[in-house]
Amino acid sequence: MVKPILTIPKDDQALRQKSQAVTTFDKSVENLVTDLTDTIDAQTDPVGLGLSAPQIGVFKRVFVARIRNKLKSFVNPKITKFSQAETSFLEGCFSVPEIYGHVIRPAEIDLLSQDMHGKSSNIHYKGVPARIIQHELDHLDGILFIDHVHTQNGKVFKVEKDKRGKEQFIEVSLP
Repeated sequence: MVKPILTIPKDDQALRQKSQAVTTFDKSVENLVTDLTDTIDAQTDPVGLGLSAPQIGVFKRVFVARIRNKLKSFVNPKITKFSQAETSFLEGCFSVPEIYGHVIRPAEIDLLSQDMHGKSSNIHYKGVPARIIQHELDHLDGILFIDHVHTQNGKVFKVEKDKRGKEQFIEVSLP
């Protein structure tokens, strides 16, 4: 079922909560993954790359991410290794609507996680999938991408249309 997405500043306190580990793999986990999948699929402008349970008000360590154009669920994810190499990439978030900023993150990660049935896997991710996973994992710890922009002394932008209707980035203050 499509759920409303929590946003700042209204839901800032909720979005800052740390999520609890999933300890029982039952129908509630499958229902949560279905709700996350339905909700992200409903986001079309822009298309959603990831969505975490806290963003729909459920404080469990679960998220879905679009990996190679397929939505995959991650339960109790834990990064076990970060690469030394880092990359900067423009990020946005449904919980921080219409705001974008460059975030520096490790370029590659190893991720230990479970699927919605409790089966474990340890997979190496690089590039955009590694970035999406790190962004969603931050949500499980109450961290938003704008926190990284702030600590990295970056800038945030809003998309606005110019007189001809062409989209452009306009620098704004951090929310």
